[in-house]
Amino acid sequence: MFTLAARLRHTFSELESALAALSEVITQAAGAPLQAGCFPLPDVATGQEHEPVTHIRVARLDGGEAVAAALDGYRQWYIRPDCSAKASFRLPGYLLLPAACRQQLDPLVAEINRLKLQFRAQVQEAEGRDKKFTLVHDTLPGLVTLQVYRQLVLLPRPASRLGFTWANKQIIQKIDKDQLVGQLTESRQKPPPLVDARTWLQCVDREIYDVKRLPPGVELRLRRPVKTHPMVNVRWCEEIKPRQQQVKAHLPLILCQDELPAVTPLGDYPPATIRKRREASITEGPLIPRLHIYPYRP
Repeated sequence: MFTLAARLRHTFSELESALAALSEVITQAAGAPLQAGCFPLPDVATGQEHEPVTHIRVARLDGGEAVAAALDGYRQWYIRPDCSAKASFRLPGYLLLPAACRQQLDPLVAEINRLKLQFRAQVQEAEGRDKKFTLVHDTLPGLVTLQVYRQLVLLPRPASRLGFTWANKQIIQKIDKDQLVGQLTESRQKPPPLVDARTWLQCVDREIYDVKRLPPGVELRLRRPVKTHPMVNVRWCEEIKPRQQQVKAHLPLILCQDELPAVTPLGDYPPATIRKRREASITEGPLIPRLHIYPYRP
């Protein structure tokens, strides 16, 4: 019976082989001038991953340079020198291959994504965060698991437009008071590492008290910030609903169609013009800062 580490290593080897096959198909298609574009982002230095994001300067690669960067980006799985392991590698962009390549690409991309899911499931077999970390880094030193987990995107149908943009949003979700009190009560006996049990009890009991003393008309919302990251709005050629779909632009999209869609390239962050949003209804400070829980008055 194979050990978990041996199975993980075997899955990773299969993933590397599948990526090599994909690279070969793309490289052969690139024998003719291949239309491609990538928008490299600056590296985040070690120790700067928690600094507020105020400006991101975006570069641009086209044609053969973009193809080479994309193929390298699909296999960018390890920590890079002087770069933070907590700020994962991203390379927004696109590769346009002829429509005739879809027959080869569909099963290849599906197999790569299946192996990525299998790799992730095997990592999750290790119990506890520390054991997962040890399993991965003893088996494949320097690996950044998030970069392995990310699925490749082969667009399922022809697109008429790709609009690259920046997402800088917040997750807002309604929270039931009784359920929150129940969760807090369960957590009383589970202090986090390096936190004194008595101090933890006092902290959680205070949070429970604060929730219970809220007036009846006050609701609760989870409002958690999401890190600034690139997205792409894809508009389909076909008259389908919805006509447009938003996709994370962590890695170059793969398109199989004979005509290049209109492309709005990714610009620097923040954009020169920012769309005005509706004013948020959550105006008070957090009720439970560590959980991003806020009072909300409808």
